[in-house]
Amino acid sequence: MKNTLVILFLMITYSFSALSQQQEKLNTTVYDWNKLSVEHTKSGEKRHVLKGCTNALSYFDIHVTTLKSGKVSPDNFHSSKEEKLIIIKDGNLEQSLNGEKKVLGQGSVTLVMPGDKLEIKNVGNSTASYYLLSWKVEKTINNELAINCGGSKFYDYNEIEFRKSTKGGTRQFMRRPTATFNELEMHTTTLNENTASHAEHVHESEEIILVIKGEVEESINGAQYKAGPGSLILLLNNDSHGIRNVGTGQCEYFAFKWTK
Repeated sequence: MKNTLVILFLMITYSFSALSQQQEKLNTTVYDWNKLSVEHTKSGEKRHVLKGCTNALSYFDIHVTTLKSGKVSPDNFHSSKEEKLIIIKDGNLEQSLNGEKKVLGQGSVTLVMPGDKLEIKNVGNSTASYYLLSWKVEKTINNELAINCGGSKFYDYNEIEFRKSTKGGTRQFMRRPTATFNELEMHTTTLNENTASHAEHVHESEEIILVIKGEVEESINGAQYKAGPGSLILLLNNDSHGIRNVGTGQCEYFAFKWTK
């Protein structure tokens, strides 16, 4: 009887533990910058964007950290299981990636492979903010492939070639394998005033749109949603979507997709 009770207790404990580790399923939606809650910290501010899982990602977390001048980031960038992506929203940040240091500004990106170390410090005279995206997938981490394809890396916005088009232009940041993805494709799109990037369409890859400048209108399954600077749009696979510039002057936004 005693052994039966012990086994029952262990089964209940395991069940509660498994439930606590399950992530909330995220849906296609727009996260408006102006509606994000602000948490004041010793080093500045923190804005939570999303946390949960998607069809492709077993864990996905996005938040925005704002650092006061001279402050070091309190975020933990070192993880053996998560990949991370940093996108600078504003300001100048000194980043040390596995000992390599570089000062990066607005629009710059840092990709961090699982197990690698990153430190961030605000070296500007005013506040600086960055998005931190962290994710896991249900597959074996392939660090060897990631290293062979560039490993953890800085992508300086000012060093990315701008390619003009009749609609505006693009900057291609990366199209490469990572430790968790067969391909991570990331670029910025600039659209002229009152211009659509494309009509509503569907693709198998999940996608993030992050608005840098101007105002866009995202069409999702036939419904229209407006998003301004700092806003983020999560698009799950097989949801129909399209985007156009509905503001004054040019708009610019990041678009990135991933495949396992």
